[in-house]
Amino acid sequence: MDEIALNKIIEVAQTDVLNQSNPEPRPPRNPEEELLSWKFRNLPCGKSTTSLKTRILSNNGPCCKTPFEELKPIKLCDMKVPMVHSGGYLVCQIVAKPFSIVGVIPPTPVIGIHTLIKDLNGDVEEATLFNLGYNVDEIDFLPFGTILIIKEPCLQYASQNKAASLRVDSPSDIIFVDPTDFDLLDKIGAKQWYESNLSKDAELWQEKANKFFKKEKYEMALKLYDRAIRCNPELSVLYLNKALTCLRIGAFYKAYETAKLALEKGGDREKALYRMGQAAYGMREWQKAANHFVEVLKEFPKNVTVGGDLKRATARLAEQKYGKYDFKAMLLQSKKQKPQLDVADYVGPIEIANIPGKGRGIVATKNIKEGTLLAVEKAFSSGFSQDFPVSLEPVFLGDLSAQAQMLQVIQTMKNLQNNPQKAEELYGLYAGDEMKQTENVPPGIIDAAKIQQICSLNRWGSGCDNLANVYNLDGQLQEDTENSNLFILPSYFNHSCLANSFRTFYGDVIVIHATEDIKKGDEISIAYLYPLNGYQFRKKRIDSWKFECHCKLCELDASDKNCLIRDRMIEELDEHKKSGSPYSVIIKGETLLSKIRESYVDRKELKIV
Repeated sequence: MDEIALNKIIEVAQTDVLNQSNPEPRPPRNPEEELLSWKFRNLPCGKSTTSLKTRILSNNGPCCKTPFEELKPIKLCDMKVPMVHSGGYLVCQIVAKPFSIVGVIPPTPVIGIHTLIKDLNGDVEEATLFNLGYNVDEIDFLPFGTILIIKEPCLQYASQNKAASLRVDSPSDIIFVDPTDFDLLDKIGAKQWYESNLSKDAELWQEKANKFFKKEKYEMALKLYDRAIRCNPELSVLYLNKALTCLRIGAFYKAYETAKLALEKGGDREKALYRMGQAAYGMREWQKAANHFVEVLKEFPKNVTVGGDLKRATARLAEQKYGKYDFKAMLLQSKKQKPQLDVADYVGPIEIANIPGKGRGIVATKNIKEGTLLAVEKAFSSGFSQDFPVSLEPVFLGDLSAQAQMLQVIQTMKNLQNNPQKAEELYGLYAGDEMKQTENVPPGIIDAAKIQQICSLNRWGSGCDNLANVYNLDGQLQEDTENSNLFILPSYFNHSCLANSFRTFYGDVIVIHATEDIKKGDEISIAYLYPLNGYQFRKKRIDSWKFECHCKLCELDASDKNCLIRDRMIEELDEHKKSGSPYSVIIKGETLLSKIRESYVDRKELKIV
């Protein structure tokens, strides 16, 4: 380990100790000096116009679950460090140009935006806002003067020299306040930041929003459509425009509710119904989508687009109800770059149940024949390393899997933020023994720490489309290291080296079939790793996942006195297969295989060869 790395580890350890110390009054900062210092610190270095900074984080940040209405205002001068100011909220404004920062923390690095804020008293403090996005080159959505509410602000030591900094991990802990929203500014005591000189003309803001929409700057367009709605809440076209914008960013729940409002306010009925159908389709509510598309066809028979949408919704309903899929077409689609298939989920004769000694798992609800389709599911979220920002690649040293995982975590948070109705099924997944499994996370709350753990413990790679390359040389089911997916129901399948089901990936869709006859009430399992690997290898990997495998193969291997010797020979055989010529592989391979067979002299079943 070099001296720089060692010093960094020591610095992190010292900072961690500081952040576990007794809270002290926050050290005051001189606003003018801090602003000047900020400008000098962030000057371009050499020929580079950007300099990506990193910070090693020792723990996960908190998440506010208290309704905003129950919080009380707090100012910087009243804060202590280190402390999470439970029950309070800070009103602040960005007063310096932000820059991107990478927080290095297990299990997945996080992307943040570091900036300088001032509160209503004019006091200033540094703040890092994590998990707002991953594109470090586009942080212009936080311009100078942006007004924020930070719920239950966390003030920590950012280094061992006792420099304090606000840290926000959960996107739902931030409320962005529009400077024209007088009612909210008045409510939070920030009337001084109200920009009364800005136009109150709804159509003016609509026109500006439309321009952003055409440039595909949807977040900015949404902000201005909301501003226009505040100026004239009865102008129905604004709701139609906002609904369309929500559809473009995948905010299907908000799109549906907004299109519904447009309908209630007398907006264009054809557009409103059609957008409600599109939003319902995006929410994967196929029957609701089909009903809206039928309405459009009946009332507006000249609409040439909706027929195709209705056909797709009807196909999804058939998949969901009968498990009828065009697997050939799915296979062809999965060959594309970043394959994201348009199929429904299917749940066969299975259900989630408590398994003695294992927690939750999957059991059969009736007798099942070998080859039966058990489940099909499209990923809740996906990450593709192809989307990874070039400017971040040096931090990850070419680790494509880590890149995909980080993007998938951010996408999970974004999908949940856009579609809060999915919270219960997501937060129901296992998040590690340290997390409270039964804790209720209120709707609309993005618990970043819990989501990171869920994604880490339940993530799946995809990319396997045939049995020949299903397992890799490390003994895991072969995974496309450039993809990372989170599935809900499949995450409940427990592991067994002698599994009675098998999974196949079609892009971001997982398909699970029974590999043998299964009786009603029996548990259905999947092999998390290659069962033909040596026992010690399997045990080490399973131990890292913090459970034990009690399948017959593991029990036989554990009591087999020749197991360790056999494992070494298997490892030697694997290494030899990689390095030798075809002729030498055959010659030495036959010798090793013969010795492996002899190691089973006292064993009659479940032999590798």
